[in-house]
Amino acid sequence: MMKKKSLEWLNCSESELPSRIQEVAPVLTSSGTLILLEGKMGAGKSAFARAVLVQLTGQADTKGSPSFPLVQEYVSSRGVPIFHIDLYRLKSEDELIDSGIAEQIDSDEALVMVEWASLFPDFFSHYDSPRSKKKVIHVLIEDGEGETRNYRVTGSGL
Repeated sequence: MMKKKSLEWLNCSESELPSRIQEVAPVLTSSGTLILLEGKMGAGKSAFARAVLVQLTGQADTKGSPSFPLVQEYVSSRGVPIFHIDLYRLKSEDELIDSGIAEQIDSDEALVMVEWASLFPDFFSHYDSPRSKKKVIHVLIEDGEGETRNYRVTGSGL
């Protein structure tokens, strides 16, 4: 089993995120990576995802949070599919599976970023097992000082 590694970005402003994302960009550009974004409402999960998308696609204009369509699809500059998924509106694991989103999350060909995965702990628990092929990265976002955030990035894929 791979040992989990972690990074902490304390009191990081949204404008600093792009340079911080570069620290983990080599991991993010590979297919089969699952990024679980955790934090309270308004913590900055979508801002983190946008910074990743800008880094990987080279495009400053992203579609924003997928709260209403649930999934936004992108392609990295290296041709890796990227799915940005927001599960906030889903009410049950059955709804998650019936929506078809589970197939995108399972994709070994894509980078998948999921907001609100914590609403479905049973569904996501098997991705952290040693038998999972996915590189799983957890990003916990909490309030920092003033307008900054504290980011704790943990995963065996780092």
